[in-house]
Amino acid sequence: MKRLLSFACVFCLALCGLLALSGDAGAASNRKLPTFELRDLNEVELRLSDDRFRGKTVLITAFSTWNETSREQARQVQAFHKAHPEVEIIAFVMNALPEARDFVAHEGLTFPCYKVDNVTRIPTAFNRLFETKKGKTLTLNRYPFAILADKDRNVKFAFCGPTDKETLSAEFAKFK
Repeated sequence: MKRLLSFACVFCLALCGLLALSGDAGAASNRKLPTFELRDLNEVELRLSDDRFRGKTVLITAFSTWNETSREQARQVQAFHKAHPEVEIIAFVMNALPEARDFVAHEGLTFPCYKVDNVTRIPTAFNRLFETKKGKTLTLNRYPFAILADKDRNVKFAFCGPTDKETLSAEFAKFK
């Protein structure tokens, strides 16, 4: 009888552990935004831990200047920024500094943009924030992507590919 009871207890504990793990696996709210450094288009160095970002919802996105999908991503982020000015935007522009500055001016972007080039790269720690197939690792290249994190740096939404204003607004409304 003791053996049966012990086996039942161990089985229940193992089952509860598996259920807890399966419920948390891949849940965006369980992923934290990593700390990182960045440079704006005026070559000023910043950190996510700076006062400017502290206690704010953050949208991190990236786009290139030569791809229409990326240019549209920038326009969608601009529309989101107008609708939600309380969200701090970190937009990485993937190109050489002069082209990145021209792109921001040409598109009329009013949110802060940061450089990504052969020297300054997107933090590789972002790779783990995206859902992937089991055993696979995402490597962010020159795609548009979006990461939305709450004031406590919990990642609530992470998507690799084009994202529109409506999707970003709907995701933001879930934890606002």
